[in-house]
Amino acid sequence: MERFQDENKWLGNFYNEIFVKCPKCESKGVLKEVPRNCECGKCTTMAFECKTCFYKIDEPVYQYKAYGKHYCGNCFEKFDYESQIFKEIPEIYQIKCPHCSFQEEIKPGVSRIRKETKKDGLIREPWHNLLLWFQKEIKGNIFWVYNYEHIMYLERYIKADLRERNNNGSGNGTMVSRLPKFIKVAKNREKLLKILEKWKE
Repeated sequence: MERFQDENKWLGNFYNEIFVKCPKCESKGVLKEVPRNCECGKCTTMAFECKTCFYKIDEPVYQYKAYGKHYCGNCFEKFDYESQIFKEIPEIYQIKCPHCSFQEEIKPGVSRIRKETKKDGLIREPWHNLLLWFQKEIKGNIFWVYNYEHIMYLERYIKADLRERNNNGSGNGTMVSRLPKFIKVAKNREKLLKILEKWKE
C-alpha cells in the first residue's frame, strides 16, 4: 500500500521554476526567481527566458487603474471615482460628477494591478500571463503543474492508496488540501499518472 503524507507545501513552494510556452516561438521556456532591485534586498520577481529564441521578459506585466475621491469643481459635492483598466499609467484622467454631470480633468490616484488572464480556459502564470507548458484538459477540467518538482509531488499523492493530511498550523491552505475533486477521485488515477509520466520524459 502506497502512502502519502502531506508535507504542508503551498503552491508557492513550486514558484522557483515555472515552465511556460514562449510567446514568440511557442517553445518551452522557463520563469525563474531573480532578485529585484529594492531597498530591503530580499525581494524577488520572476524573469522569463526562452532557450530556443532567447526572448526575455524581466518585468511583470502590469495594468493600471485610476481611482480616488474628488470634490466637484462645479457643485463642490464629494464623490468616489474608479476608471477602466489602462495599459499605461494615466497621468491625466477625465471625470464626470455624478451629482451635476460637470466634467473636468484631474491628476488621479493610480493603482497597479497584474494583467488579467485571458478568458480562453487555459492556465497562465501570474507574473507575465504566459501559458503554462504542462497542462491538459480532462473532461472539462484543466490538469496542470509548474515544474518537475511539482510533477513528482503530485505523482506521489495520486499514486497513494492512503493519503494523510498533516494539519500542522496550515489550516486549509496547503496545495493538497485545495486540489480539485477530479484529481482526488480514484477513477482518474490511471489517466493522471500517464499524463505525469509523459511530462517527465
